[in-house]
Amino acid sequence: MDALIDKIRQGDRRSLARAMSLVDQGTSAAQTLKDRLRGLSGQVPWWGFTGPPGVGKSTLIDALLSILRERECRIGVVAVDPSSPTSGGALLGDRVRMMRHAVDQDVFIRSLATHHYEGGLSDAALHCARLLELARYDRVLIETVGVGQNEVDIASVADICVVMLGPGYGDEIQLIKAGLLEIADIVVVNKCDLPEANRLLKEVYEELGHSSSVTSVAIVGVEAKSGKGVDLLLDKLLELDGTARGTEQRERHKRRQMLGEIRRSALLMYEQALERRLTAPDMIELIAQLERGELSLADVVKQLSAGSTV
Repeated sequence: MDALIDKIRQGDRRSLARAMSLVDQGTSAAQTLKDRLRGLSGQVPWWGFTGPPGVGKSTLIDALLSILRERECRIGVVAVDPSSPTSGGALLGDRVRMMRHAVDQDVFIRSLATHHYEGGLSDAALHCARLLELARYDRVLIETVGVGQNEVDIASVADICVVMLGPGYGDEIQLIKAGLLEIADIVVVNKCDLPEANRLLKEVYEELGHSSSVTSVAIVGVEAKSGKGVDLLLDKLLELDGTARGTEQRERHKRRQMLGEIRRSALLMYEQALERRLTAPDMIELIAQLERGELSLADVVKQLSAGSTV
């Protein structure tokens, strides 16, 4: 493990890819590596990108990569894709859209499956970002899968959260009111070449203006496909970097990361314990008692909870 970590620090891409595969597989060796990664200093900025599916997150990151590389920044990307229903692996849609940067030795893109985490990020995504920091990339960009308003785990991982919207996805503001808007540091409205984008921009401004808790959120209109407005977004991101990397903010963020990791790990363990309990032999009798009205659903759930020890 020491040799692997040393090679990653020295910039060995093959060792970095191997370590990412380890943490994604969740083996005992992976747990040892994860424990080592938690001691990182947290000096590298992490930018998170979330929003509805198909809104253009990958296209936007591709455009940002082009500008960042012009400025000679080394960039690592963790792109979380939907899980394959057959293999459980990532469907690799994000990596395909960023393929022109795949041959650049100063860009490392890793696609990961959600593994059905409802918050949009698996535990492996956090550790892959830490590995990119270990490899001394200047920025780490994390793109979530785009599962809707429940996808707020990115707030416990990224230093800066970019929420991306676009016209043509129904009532966009209603979609994000319940969660995504509250975690945004920057709101990006994509496809501003379309007439409907002006209405969406106006709704975003009104929504933010009515909420005193998010009045400092920046709003940027872009055309990700052509790159128009992306340079302004990058300026906003770099500006926020300056305020997000102070000692107090960094320590607060690391605590938030750790709490999010503990929460995801605990939920996974309890879910696995519950699945084991649901297949226990006495479940047949519990179901029969529920059908006969001898037990209420609350009674059954209490019994399951009592028996679902981790």
